[in-house]
Amino acid sequence: MKRFGLVGMGMFVAATQLGSLVQAAETKTGETRAETKAGDKTTAQPLHAIPFQGSVVAVDLAGKTFTLNGKAKERKFKVDDHTEIMADNKPSTFSSIAVGMTVRGQALRHEDGWEAKKVTIGAKEPVPASETKK
Repeated sequence: MKRFGLVGMGMFVAATQLGSLVQAAETKTGETRAETKAGDKTTAQPLHAIPFQGSVVAVDLAGKTFTLNGKAKERKFKVDDHTEIMADNKPSTFSSIAVGMTVRGQALRHEDGWEAKKVTIGAKEPVPASETKK
């Protein structure tokens, strides 16, 4: 009985130290985590940018949002002062996004919608066949 108590205590100490190491490693790497509620449970999800591409079907200049068409449903993206907007490989502004244009970029998913981090106006240019076969 005494031996099990020591082994159990040793496992508890090891688990506690391992948890501290994992927490310290996450703090060192600077990962940003957001908490989302799933029923009564709260889980942590890493925030990372997700690529998008599509045709603009609506633009709200006052709200700084644009909406892209989608297979299942339309998606609305919010733009802020930190969003990088590019057109013809040059910095651009939100006002240059118009209905009918093709845009692509990266965005973060939040509970209240999508936050665009980078927006490039225009479709991705195809790579010439001669460069792909090298």
